Amino acid sequence: MEEFHRLGLQFVCFDPLNAHGGLDQLPRIESLSPDAGQSIDMKSLVERLRTTDKSLIVAMGGLPLPKQQELVADYCEALISARLGKGLHTILEECQDFVPQIGRPISFEPIVRLCKLGRALGYGGSLVSQRPAGVNKEALSQASVYLVHNVINNRDLKTLDEQLSFGTDKRLIKKILNGISSARKGECVAYAPEFFRDRGYLVIDKVRGDRTTSHTGHNVDVKSTITSATEDVADDPWAVDAVSSVTELEPFARQSSMLSSQLPMATEATPPPVFDVANKYDTWEPTEEEYPLEYESQGIEERKAESKNTLWIPVATIGGLGITSALFFTVLRSMSR
Repeated sequence: MEEFHRLGLQFVCFDPLNAHGGLDQLPRIESLSPDAGQSIDMKSLVERLRTTDKSLIVAMGGLPLPKQQELVADYCEALISARLGKGLHTILEECQDFVPQIGRPISFEPIVRLCKLGRALGYGGSLVSQRPAGVNKEALSQASVYLVHNVINNRDLKTLDEQLSFGTDKRLIKKILNGISSARKGECVAYAPEFFRDRGYLVIDKVRGDRTTSHTGHNVDVKSTITSATEDVADDPWAVDAVSSVTELEPFARQSSMLSSQLPMATEATPPPVFDVANKYDTWEPTEEEYPLEYESQGIEERKAESKNTLWIPVATIGGLGITSALFFTVLRSMSR
């Protein structure tokens, strides 16, 4: 956004993380921080953008998400209706919350309309997100320039593959994706076939470091809660010193526990015995004492005798069918005579 300012381009940025608070220190840039209970007259705000050359940062960090979505929706609708007749660039940080792939919040349709109609009205837009897979493809497909930093998530890379592959050489897209996944800190891949006709993309080595404002977004530093543990232990009357031997636990053991009656007294560690596991399994054979098995020999013999006694049934059936067929054939032959 400092580049927009340096080039004299007017912009509006919706900042849900309050990460760009330092930009209002520059001339011709104003900031607006609405409260949860406040509303903004977007028509008047857009008219002010028409009559001035000042850019605007809308800090929404203290607002709930539904309120943020409402503000973005009202702005997009007012901007489309106003038809300013001049160039204006809208930047939506964390755009996956306003135009998500799953779900239709109140800001969804106005953003999609702005992406589709903005070019004819002189409006530009930037959808900024760390998760391309979470941004709706209907809005993302309207982009003509992709500025991609390091992305390693498979779903995000697949989304980029689908968006960049439309009407383009697959080998070139694979080369671009490999560059995206291996990009170092500060590097960026700019994909824009309309502007880079020879290659289709451009690798930006480092982002310019001569910025004049500080990034006001910050992370929470997680620190240990026992940073001054030695001082706390010294002041704690109930602190317990480290135990150096198991024998020191004897006073705390119950009389019925193994610890109280059989505490090891040896101070030197005894190496564990070494077993020849392979030899043990080679020479081992089960015995009746280890695996007492009972065999139902009487029942098995009885079942064998029963099976032998039933063998006559299929034989008798086949013989009966043969005799019946012969008699039937004889009767038919005699009747034919």
